[in-house]
Amino acid sequence: MKQIEVRARQPERQAAECSFSSAGAADDDRIQLVVTIITPAYNRAGYLAETIDSVLSQDYPRIEYIVLDDGSTDGTPEVLARYGSRVRWETHPNMGETRTVNRGLALAHGDIVAVVNSDDPLLPGAVRAAVEVFLERPDVLVAYPDWSMIDADSKPVRTIRVPDFDYTFMVRRFRCIVGPGAFMRRRAVEEAGGRDVEYRFVADFDFWLRMGLLGPFARIPRVVATFRVHPNSSSVSQRGQAMAEEHVRLARRFFARADLPPAIRALEQEARSWAYYYAGFAAGPPTLLSWGYFAKAIAAHPTSAFRKWRLLVVLVVPRRLLDAVRSVWRRIQAARERSAP
Repeated sequence: MKQIEVRARQPERQAAECSFSSAGAADDDRIQLVVTIITPAYNRAGYLAETIDSVLSQDYPRIEYIVLDDGSTDGTPEVLARYGSRVRWETHPNMGETRTVNRGLALAHGDIVAVVNSDDPLLPGAVRAAVEVFLERPDVLVAYPDWSMIDADSKPVRTIRVPDFDYTFMVRRFRCIVGPGAFMRRRAVEEAGGRDVEYRFVADFDFWLRMGLLGPFARIPRVVATFRVHPNSSSVSQRGQAMAEEHVRLARRFFARADLPPAIRALEQEARSWAYYYAGFAAGPPTLLSWGYFAKAIAAHPTSAFRKWRLLVVLVVPRRLLDAVRSVWRRIQAARERSAP
């Protein structure tokens, strides 16, 4: 597996090496952890300033902020230049998000590291909330929050309450429960290695699967991050066979590891089934390709077929129709409760 070599080093505290933001808060002698936030950017000039401002306005005093322009052809460099020394940034030839994130991990000096995408601004209090978890739980390697789905105009669309961490569940359902706004200890990143450059679409999930073998994660039960859905986001615009196949390939390679605990290895068939299932959605609108993946999902683990088809209805039926049906059902239930003796 080709991964970045993240060399161990002591955090550098000198301002000459790092640009620390102290906006919005006085220093707290109790808090000594430095937090590095990395933003990979490629042709996101229209969203980048909002994301940078969301990081610089955090109420935590020890933030190193690194923005890496991955060879943008729009006005991204001009946006970055406006921030001067408040942000540590550089431009390099286009090499893709995965390699750009790995470049940021290699540059990071912080005790805690987070990757914040260029179109997914943080919400107030995100950094402090994460640091509090790490201070209270020395065993925790990753802290991840609830988050808000936003549209192209930054308007909230939906609030996502993520599950409490359960590595067995994440593997069994082959579902990435860690979303935007996740923070991690840099020493754990160095042990796990960076993102695998062989993946373009599932590198983050592969990373969390590897990190989960090293130690526990913790959920931050607050909405302090966002995920923007717009026509140009990769999750929307790049659906197809390549994205679908990565889900399947990740499952195959994960269970080929020699270091998996027996209890995790026993989940292989069910996990592969769910990988096929999500591949069907990643393939794009319903076609023979996507339905082929769905068929493989059922064949791989028939006993979980009911859960998959129920979820399929939720994902395929238009949301407005589902909301209308749920509203009617709630009224029926309320009427029954009122008429009950």
